[in-house]
Amino acid sequence: MRRFALLSLLLACANSHAATLNILSADSRADAPLGVSISGMRPTDVVELRLAMRDSKGTRWRSNAVYRADLEGRVDPSTTAAEAGSYTGVDQTGLFWSMKPDGPGRPSPFLVKRREGDLRFEPAIFTLDMVIEGKVVETIELRRWIDGEDVSAFTVKSPGLVANIYAPRGVLTDGRRHPVVITLGGSEGGIESANMYAAWLASHGFLAMSVAYYRMPGLPTDLVRVPIDPVSVAVDWLQEQRYVDASGIGVLGGSWGGTIAMAAASHDQRLRAVVSIVGSPAPFRGIRRDIAPADFRAVDEPGLTLKGKDLPFLPYREDLRWLDEEDATAQSALKSAMLPIENINGPLMLVAAGDDRLGSSGEMAAVASRYLAKHHRDTSDEIVYFSDAGHLISPFWQPTSYRHDLGPYLQVGGTPEGYARADREGGAAIIRFLRSALKSDRESLPSSK
Repeated sequence: MRRFALLSLLLACANSHAATLNILSADSRADAPLGVSISGMRPTDVVELRLAMRDSKGTRWRSNAVYRADLEGRVDPSTTAAEAGSYTGVDQTGLFWSMKPDGPGRPSPFLVKRREGDLRFEPAIFTLDMVIEGKVVETIELRRWIDGEDVSAFTVKSPGLVANIYAPRGVLTDGRRHPVVITLGGSEGGIESANMYAAWLASHGFLAMSVAYYRMPGLPTDLVRVPIDPVSVAVDWLQEQRYVDASGIGVLGGSWGGTIAMAAASHDQRLRAVVSIVGSPAPFRGIRRDIAPADFRAVDEPGLTLKGKDLPFLPYREDLRWLDEEDATAQSALKSAMLPIENINGPLMLVAAGDDRLGSSGEMAAVASRYLAKHHRDTSDEIVYFSDAGHLISPFWQPTSYRHDLGPYLQVGGTPEGYARADREGGAAIIRFLRSALKSDRESLPSSK
């Protein structure tokens, strides 16, 4: 009640005599600042911004914030503190992550929809209202793109490979050879998550290839004894393409895809950079799918294979403490299951979450750090750690108010604010890391048009 009282008091003091809502562009990347500002206000006057969108179920999500103009009569949500509303303080992602639904919430409500007859994605549509003295005085529509009009995509047709290419404008035809990043999704299977990673990387100037490893035609339906060999098959194909720099092939994966990225690069020296988003350097147990009530059921079978041979996996026991050097059982299990990540032929980045209740990525990143220190790796490995995020870190700026809620059977952890910081900072760190590791000289496509 106190917040609403403050909101009413602040708005009562507003004056709209010359306020103008400025926008850099109606189109922007899904990880770019809002790109709006307000000018022409009187110093210290207040104004409210309201942001709204609809998710794939049609549910409307809303946020709002009240700002006070500076001494030149300007407001910029990326630098001006919100004094009241759905978030407070200075936070350039605040209007995104603090959105809440009018109806049932969803963990990741950012609208993800393919363009008709196309591998690329439709933009998510947002509306932004400027409100003064309780009245909407201006409304603009914003389009947030995972990829954008300057990205092209096509399906790879090659035996043993389920994959798509996402490319920034000109990369396929400029006569030069470019670094490329292979992308892998998580235990949800299919190829859509890998497509989103690839489209996002393409929006930042990278040539990217999404690869499926299970739950697609011709691939396993359960995450049990899933071959990681498709990653090397993808490298084979890429090395034959005239537009690919064979010395600059990296791999990025999320969750189980992060584990597979590390596993593949540990055994294939042609991969020169690895990004694991909440993956584990030691595979967990396999997963059977389509089993009620949660769809997922862990089983005491290996999740992964390489060249027809099972890869070791960590057993499940609640009392095992992977970081306790005195726990002989835990250390023996780790020694058996640990991937030989010291053999990765290039830098490794681990994006990890401290409150990851599904994949323990924070704890496993610490395990990886100790392991690599013992092997005296002479590379620029990085760990990007978010203490209050959970398993569902995303590179897109979107509502996080329900990110932790996957229902009663899957606990993923994290707080709305923690996820917001991880989304905002994690994606930027990944782009910087890959540019350095793969020596990419291409810039991101414009954040707005």
